[in-house]
Amino acid sequence: MNPKEIGLIKKVAEIFEKNEDYILGKWIELVKKENIISNDVELGYYKDGFKKLIEDFSYYLKNADFEGYYRGNSELAKEIAYNDISYPKFVEAFHLFEDSYNDLLSRNIAHSELLRCLGAIDKLHHTTISRVSQAYFEINDVTVFALAKLAELRDPETGYHLERTREYSVMLATEIGCAEDFVNNIYKVGPLHDIGKVGIPDRVLLKPAALTEEEYAEMKKHPVIGADVILSIIADHHISRGYLLMARDIILHHHEKYDGTGYPCGLKGEEIPLAARIFSIVDAYDAIVSKRPYKPALPHEEALKRIKKDSGTHFDPALVEAFFRIHEKLHATYEKYKDDFKFGVKVR
Repeated sequence: MNPKEIGLIKKVAEIFEKNEDYILGKWIELVKKENIISNDVELGYYKDGFKKLIEDFSYYLKNADFEGYYRGNSELAKEIAYNDISYPKFVEAFHLFEDSYNDLLSRNIAHSELLRCLGAIDKLHHTTISRVSQAYFEINDVTVFALAKLAELRDPETGYHLERTREYSVMLATEIGCAEDFVNNIYKVGPLHDIGKVGIPDRVLLKPAALTEEEYAEMKKHPVIGADVILSIIADHHISRGYLLMARDIILHHHEKYDGTGYPCGLKGEEIPLAARIFSIVDAYDAIVSKRPYKPALPHEEALKRIKKDSGTHFDPALVEAFFRIHEKLHATYEKYKDDFKFGVKVR
């Protein structure tokens, strides 16, 4: 910003400082009128976030501390992410925030300066949205994938399993016409499906042979262990984020079978959440075509035979049909992220 624009922003910050309650109240009126907020809990999250935005605007920008203000934007992004606020909805609410103080500025800034002032604020808000969006998506994507990678470190011979299964799940969800939010969420949280394995003893998890009945019973605990982690995050932080709820569904139920003979809950058919039914197929496919300590990698064609054979018993028949429509794309993704191991170390 040039010195003139900085001077105008400082003047606006002083106006904000004296009228914080008015601006917040005006904004609440606008979001209620436009029906952006669906419930009082969500309104509370938004209200707290925009209150902080107004306070940061006043505190930092009256001294032209733009970096301080932008750091506050990153904190706002965390609040948005942690409370499952839809990002497009946030942007819509932010534009209403701009409308909430226009009349205030027109009463306190000379008409000859008003347009330049609004132009300077628009430039500032453009940077604000950019900073918030970058932080928001980094928080969501990096945190989730890092958590999943932490679990993967316990079992290094799974290789690029996380990368492959997240890609497979997006392809299959897209093929059956799932909504964009669903597809984005399954991409985000799919890598968490085996996070419960962090609670499985190494003697079981890393055993280079078939498991005994007792060891298999131990291994079957990992969905519940993983789901409990997600549920504790939701409960401890009073968060009901849509993608965390999907994460719980995938983690807890991706070993259920369509005929009800799976674990841990013995759900059957559409009792099993759709995201878990999708992951059941893609996880099984990747396990078949990949090398494991206890088995060699099998050909793509063998995987197709086994999945077709288990349609209606292990897998949702409708999803199996969709799987076969895109099986060549899935195989290409496997080849893209194919593992190469030498003495248990991934070579790339």
